[in-house]
Amino acid sequence: MPEDKPKKPANLAYGVEDSMPLRSFIPLVLQQLIMLSVDLIFPVLIVSAIGGTTELAQSVVSLMMVAMGIGTLMQACHKGPLGSGYFCAQETGAPYFPASVMAVKAGGFPLMFGMTIVAGLSQILMSRVLHKMRVLFPVEITGLIVTMMAVSFINYSIPSFVGLDRNEGVSTAATVWISCLTLAVIIIMHVWGTARMREYSILGGIFVGYVISYYTGVLTEVHLTKFAEAPFFAFPDMGHVGWSFDTSLLAPFLVAAFCSSIKTIANISTCQKVNDANWQRMDIHTVSKGLFSEGCSSIISGLLGTMGQTTSSGSVGLSVATGATSRRISYGVGTMFILLAFLPKIAALFAIMPKPVMGVILLIEISFVLPTGMQICSSRMLDARKIFVIGLSFAFGMAIEIIPDFYMTLPEWLQPLFKTSMAMASIMAIFLSLIFRIGIDKHRILELEPGTTSSSTVFDFMEISGETWGARSEIIKRAAFAINEFVESATELGLANGKIKVDVSFEEFNLDVDIYYDGILMDFPVVRPTETELMEDESAFIRLSGFLMRKYADKMKSKMSNGHCHVQFHFDH
Repeated sequence: MPEDKPKKPANLAYGVEDSMPLRSFIPLVLQQLIMLSVDLIFPVLIVSAIGGTTELAQSVVSLMMVAMGIGTLMQACHKGPLGSGYFCAQETGAPYFPASVMAVKAGGFPLMFGMTIVAGLSQILMSRVLHKMRVLFPVEITGLIVTMMAVSFINYSIPSFVGLDRNEGVSTAATVWISCLTLAVIIIMHVWGTARMREYSILGGIFVGYVISYYTGVLTEVHLTKFAEAPFFAFPDMGHVGWSFDTSLLAPFLVAAFCSSIKTIANISTCQKVNDANWQRMDIHTVSKGLFSEGCSSIISGLLGTMGQTTSSGSVGLSVATGATSRRISYGVGTMFILLAFLPKIAALFAIMPKPVMGVILLIEISFVLPTGMQICSSRMLDARKIFVIGLSFAFGMAIEIIPDFYMTLPEWLQPLFKTSMAMASIMAIFLSLIFRIGIDKHRILELEPGTTSSSTVFDFMEISGETWGARSEIIKRAAFAINEFVESATELGLANGKIKVDVSFEEFNLDVDIYYDGILMDFPVVRPTETELMEDESAFIRLSGFLMRKYADKMKSKMSNGHCHVQFHFDH
């Protein structure tokens, strides 16, 4: 975990450590339950793939809710090796869907459950070595993954918003009215309402959407009958549970686990950023614990008799939209999902949510997650290499959204890598980033001639270095000011006999500037010269420069041996 306590951003009503009154807690939990229930359609589709009964589908969904509840509670843990410590809810693992269908068709549910356990184990293994894979996930790639996470929602949100059906075209004008009025209620409550109204904005929009859907006929009597016929209480049936394994399905499940891991890395990185106003980089330790928790969650899913899990991008986006990211919400959501598994009637209320309402919720998430990803990308300096990495990866990711069947010619076990824009863009970015690292030096050297070197030489050198390394702009500027101040002071004092050698080195967490020259060691006082000294002693201005240089850097040291001087400025990155 980071040593410094994160600074809570001003736009958050409830940060990760905050508690909240019950009147806020209940609607925030309900909103999250509704959002997370949308993807429970995937277990139903898997049951349908083998012609299973409605009762079987209900059992698999109920067990999925238990597994999601346990996974969400584990993810909120912030002590020991388990959990990221953030409100990052678990949901039905869409990346696992293609592999799960393959398994259930090849060997029934036992094979799907057994391979899900294997996939979970692979994520646990990945979490243990993730710190050694840090080079694969620089900040700009993390930002790209977050951006593509939001882009991937568009394909689901906009068709639902406008009532577009891929087979039947536009359904009715009523759908558009439902979407527009639901969105309007959310925006009005969120933008112009009080702090209390903001907390209720999503739930208020959902309520209005249900009411309008009923009066316009979009929410039909058939939907209401399903709700009425659902029992109040029932135990999930586990008669279908068993386990088997098949090495021929190892590749598709490992691919699914990798795609799920990429999504989780992006989700937890987003949680870190939105909960810390001073966020600089991904905390790999927290992400590793979150990935470990997700692997355990998928193992639990396999043991209980349902499909794999992943962290929910929609839930993260919704928490950002409502300004409520407290892990207390995780406790409520996790507990409620476990209880709902035994209360089919309440679960049925979520299951009949009108499509236009779903579309609006996803659209709200896009509005908050997309700018967050862009901000992460732009937080670092970008040279031509990184521009190519981001640009090409984004283009190939968008190709999945524009031409969904473009990669259908690939082997079936590889298709999960390319079925989502986020997975495609992420893998492309990692691949290109590794290629473009070829030829990048960790050290860059500049030789300066006191009295003749202009400040533009120093600043241009540092800007090019910063772009090459993808460093933070403010750190590069501080280093450039320190170097320039040193050269000007050395010139005025006549400290250097000959050229000054500047060796700048960078790695993700550190920027070091080592200055070598022959001559007299410069003074870097800890105490600022007084006003009287500045008025009466000309050399006091030089000491002031040394004092300012010390302030530019996070750490510094200097030494001299036989006339050879070495000054080092260290900057935390």
